[in-house]
Amino acid sequence: MLSSARVRALLALGMVLGTGAVGTMAAWTDTATATSGAFSTGTINLQLNNAEGNPTAYAFTALTKANMSPGQSIAAMLPVQNKGSVAFTYTANTTSTTSTLAPYLKVSTYSGGTAANASNVGTCSGTSIIANTSLVNGGTSANIIGTRSLPATSGVDDICFLVTLDAAAPSTVQGTTVTVTFNFTATSV
Repeated sequence: MLSSARVRALLALGMVLGTGAVGTMAAWTDTATATSGAFSTGTINLQLNNAEGNPTAYAFTALTKANMSPGQSIAAMLPVQNKGSVAFTYTANTTSTTSTLAPYLKVSTYSGGTAANASNVGTCSGTSIIANTSLVNGGTSANIIGTRSLPATSGVDDICFLVTLDAAAPSTVQGTTVTVTFNFTATSV
Protein backbone atom coordinates (compact mmCIF):
# COMPACT_ATOMS: atom_id res chain seq x y z
CA MET A 1 0.00 0.00 0.00
CA LEU A 2 1.24 3.38 -0.95
CA SER A 3 1.83 5.86 1.75
CA SER A 4 -0.17 9.04 1.73
CA ALA A 5 3.00 11.08 1.22
CA ARG A 6 3.78 9.17 -1.90
CA VAL A 7 0.24 9.58 -3.19
CA ARG A 8 0.41 13.33 -2.58
CA ALA A 9 3.77 13.52 -4.34
CA LEU A 10 2.43 11.64 -7.39
CA LEU A 11 -0.66 13.84 -7.53
CA ALA A 12 1.47 16.99 -7.30
CA LEU A 13 3.73 15.71 -10.03
CA GLY A 14 0.64 14.98 -12.24
CA MET A 15 -0.56 18.54 -11.72
CA VAL A 16 2.82 19.98 -12.71
CA LEU A 17 3.03 17.78 -15.80
CA GLY A 18 -0.60 18.54 -16.71
CA THR A 19 0.02 22.27 -16.43
CA GLY A 20 3.12 21.98 -18.59
CA ALA A 21 1.21 20.00 -21.25
CA VAL A 22 -1.47 22.69 -21.44
CA GLY A 23 1.20 25.34 -21.84
CA THR A 24 2.76 23.55 -24.84
CA MET A 25 -0.58 23.53 -26.77
CA ALA A 26 -0.15 27.16 -27.85
CA ALA A 27 0.98 27.49 -31.53
CA TRP A 28 1.40 30.30 -34.01
CA THR A 29 -0.98 30.34 -37.02
CA ASP A 30 -1.15 32.17 -40.31
CA THR A 31 -3.48 32.16 -43.37
CA ALA A 32 -3.19 33.16 -47.02
CA THR A 33 -5.67 33.61 -49.89
CA ALA A 34 -5.41 33.79 -53.66
CA THR A 35 -7.76 35.66 -56.00
CA SER A 36 -8.09 34.63 -59.63
CA GLY A 37 -8.11 36.94 -62.60
CA ALA A 38 -11.39 37.69 -64.38
CA PHE A 39 -13.16 35.04 -66.46
CA SER A 40 -14.96 36.15 -69.62
CA THR A 41 -16.53 34.54 -72.66
CA GLY A 42 -15.36 34.95 -76.23
CA THR A 43 -17.51 35.59 -79.29
CA ILE A 44 -17.99 34.05 -82.70
CA ASN A 45 -19.16 36.44 -85.38
CA LEU A 46 -19.81 34.82 -88.76
CA GLN A 47 -20.04 37.41 -91.52
CA LEU A 48 -20.56 37.18 -95.27
CA ASN A 49 -18.65 39.75 -97.31
CA ASN A 50 -18.39 42.06 -94.24
CA ALA A 51 -22.14 41.83 -93.53
CA GLU A 52 -23.80 40.14 -90.55
CA GLY A 53 -26.36 38.19 -92.59
CA ASN A 54 -28.43 37.78 -89.42
CA PRO A 55 -31.22 38.67 -88.71
CA THR A 56 -31.44 40.17 -92.22
CA ALA A 57 -30.09 37.87 -94.94
CA TYR A 58 -27.06 39.03 -96.90
CA ALA A 59 -28.12 39.87 -100.48
CA PHE A 60 -25.93 37.57 -102.59
CA THR A 61 -26.98 39.40 -105.77
CA ALA A 62 -23.87 38.39 -107.70
CA LEU A 63 -25.33 34.88 -107.87
CA THR A 64 -28.35 35.36 -110.13
CA LYS A 65 -29.09 34.51 -113.73
CA ALA A 66 -32.19 35.13 -115.84
CA ASN A 67 -33.23 33.20 -118.95
CA MET A 68 -31.03 30.16 -118.31
CA SER A 69 -30.91 27.34 -120.83
CA PRO A 70 -29.79 23.79 -120.10
CA GLY A 71 -26.03 23.59 -119.58
CA GLN A 72 -25.62 27.29 -118.69
CA SER A 73 -24.10 28.38 -115.40
CA ILE A 74 -23.19 31.37 -113.22
CA ALA A 75 -20.31 31.77 -110.75
CA ALA A 76 -19.85 34.22 -107.87
CA MET A 77 -17.46 34.69 -104.94
CA LEU A 78 -18.57 34.98 -101.33
CA PRO A 79 -16.04 35.75 -98.58
CA VAL A 80 -16.94 33.99 -95.32
CA GLN A 81 -15.38 35.75 -92.32
CA ASN A 82 -14.83 35.32 -88.58
CA LYS A 83 -14.93 38.74 -86.91
CA GLY A 84 -15.23 37.25 -83.38
CA SER A 85 -12.62 36.49 -80.73
CA VAL A 86 -12.91 32.66 -80.88
CA ALA A 87 -12.02 30.32 -83.75
CA PHE A 88 -14.90 28.37 -85.29
CA THR A 89 -15.85 25.70 -87.79
CA TYR A 90 -18.71 26.27 -90.19
CA THR A 91 -20.96 24.47 -92.64
CA ALA A 92 -23.52 25.59 -95.22
CA ASN A 93 -26.55 24.14 -96.94
CA THR A 94 -29.22 25.53 -99.26
CA THR A 95 -32.94 25.99 -98.89
CA SER A 96 -34.93 26.60 -102.06
CA THR A 97 -38.42 27.84 -102.70
CA THR A 98 -40.94 25.35 -104.06
CA SER A 99 -40.25 25.00 -107.77
CA THR A 100 -39.94 22.13 -110.24
CA LEU A 101 -36.76 23.88 -111.42
CA ALA A 102 -34.91 23.27 -108.12
CA PRO A 103 -33.70 19.68 -108.67
CA TYR A 104 -32.22 20.64 -112.05
CA LEU A 105 -29.97 23.34 -110.58
CA LYS A 106 -26.62 21.98 -109.40
CA VAL A 107 -24.45 23.84 -106.88
CA SER A 108 -20.67 23.35 -106.78
CA THR A 109 -18.30 25.10 -104.37
CA TYR A 110 -14.61 25.92 -104.56
CA SER A 111 -12.15 27.24 -102.00
CA GLY A 112 -10.11 30.28 -103.01
CA GLY A 113 -9.55 31.26 -106.58
CA THR A 114 -11.85 33.52 -108.54
CA ALA A 115 -15.20 33.48 -110.32
CA ALA A 116 -15.50 34.19 -114.05
CA ASN A 117 -18.53 34.39 -116.33
CA ALA A 118 -18.41 34.50 -120.14
CA SER A 119 -20.79 33.33 -122.87
CA ASN A 120 -23.35 31.98 -120.36
CA VAL A 121 -20.75 29.76 -118.70
CA GLY A 122 -19.52 30.40 -115.18
CA THR A 123 -16.26 29.00 -113.87
CA CYS A 124 -14.51 28.89 -110.52
CA SER A 125 -10.80 28.49 -110.11
CA GLY A 126 -9.49 27.19 -106.80
CA THR A 127 -9.91 23.84 -105.08
CA SER A 128 -13.17 21.93 -105.54
CA ILE A 129 -15.01 21.38 -102.26
CA ILE A 130 -18.35 19.81 -103.27
CA ALA A 131 -19.53 19.22 -106.84
CA ASN A 132 -23.05 19.17 -108.34
CA THR A 133 -25.30 19.16 -105.27
CA SER A 134 -28.90 19.33 -106.45
CA LEU A 135 -31.27 21.82 -104.90
CA VAL A 136 -34.28 20.34 -103.12
CA ASN A 137 -37.72 21.40 -104.33
CA GLY A 138 -39.03 23.45 -101.39
CA GLY A 139 -36.49 21.94 -98.98
CA THR A 140 -32.96 21.90 -97.63
CA SER A 141 -29.96 20.36 -99.37
CA ALA A 142 -27.05 18.50 -97.89
CA ASN A 143 -23.97 20.39 -96.72
CA ILE A 144 -22.45 22.14 -99.76
CA ILE A 145 -19.04 23.12 -98.32
CA GLY A 146 -18.07 20.35 -95.90
CA THR A 147 -16.80 21.48 -92.48
CA ARG A 148 -14.42 24.40 -92.77
CA SER A 149 -12.58 26.32 -90.06
CA LEU A 150 -11.67 29.96 -89.54
CA PRO A 151 -9.29 31.46 -86.98
CA ALA A 152 -10.48 34.22 -84.66
CA THR A 153 -10.64 37.93 -85.46
CA SER A 154 -9.62 38.08 -89.10
CA GLY A 155 -10.16 34.65 -90.64
CA VAL A 156 -11.45 34.77 -94.23
CA ASP A 157 -12.44 31.90 -96.49
CA ASP A 158 -13.19 32.93 -100.08
CA ILE A 159 -15.77 30.50 -101.46
CA CYS A 160 -16.71 30.42 -105.15
CA PHE A 161 -20.26 29.22 -105.87
CA LEU A 162 -21.09 27.76 -109.28
CA VAL A 163 -24.76 27.11 -110.15
CA THR A 164 -25.44 25.12 -113.32
CA LEU A 165 -28.74 24.25 -115.01
CA ASP A 166 -28.51 20.54 -115.74
CA ALA A 167 -28.05 19.83 -119.47
CA ALA A 168 -30.83 17.21 -119.14
CA ALA A 169 -33.40 19.67 -117.70
CA PRO A 170 -36.79 18.87 -119.28
CA SER A 171 -38.94 21.31 -121.24
CA THR A 172 -41.44 21.32 -118.35
CA VAL A 173 -39.15 23.65 -116.33
CA GLN A 174 -39.19 26.37 -119.01
CA GLY A 175 -40.30 29.74 -117.61
CA THR A 176 -39.95 28.66 -113.96
CA THR A 177 -38.08 30.47 -111.19
CA VAL A 178 -36.49 29.41 -107.92
CA THR A 179 -34.86 31.40 -105.14
CA VAL A 180 -32.09 29.87 -103.03
CA THR A 181 -31.06 30.72 -99.47
CA PHE A 182 -27.55 29.71 -98.39
CA ASN A 183 -27.61 28.83 -94.67
CA PHE A 184 -24.27 29.13 -92.83
CA THR A 185 -23.78 27.72 -89.32
CA ALA A 186 -20.70 28.42 -87.19
CA THR A 187 -19.65 26.48 -84.06
CA SER A 188 -16.88 27.56 -81.70
CA VAL A 189 -13.81 25.35 -81.33
